[in-house]
Amino acid sequence: MEYALVLTTCPNEQEARDLATRIIAGRLAACVQLSKIESFYIWKDEACIEPEVRLTIKTRTRLYDRLESFIKKHHSYAVPQVVMIPIEDGSEAYLDWIDENTNL
Repeated sequence: MEYALVLTTCPNEQEARDLATRIIAGRLAACVQLSKIESFYIWKDEACIEPEVRLTIKTRTRLYDRLESFIKKHHSYAVPQVVMIPIEDGSEAYLDWIDENTNL
């Protein structure tokens, strides 16, 4: 798998926009999409329900380690979600576009 979606969440739109802008500027991804969501989770043995903004990051799998480190360094959460979902197949033109817009 050469390409992947990487998911993370931020507590608000401003942090999500800042993180997305910095990811793109660093060419760690070709595209970042933001979606407002509501998250239900356990944190320190307490059930939580919070609004968040999900970042769907389109990148190459070989950039994952650098992207994960970048997110952890610039994120406000102590334990941010950073997960990679491999892209099994896709439009050749779109995947070429990811290549053109990410660092090698």
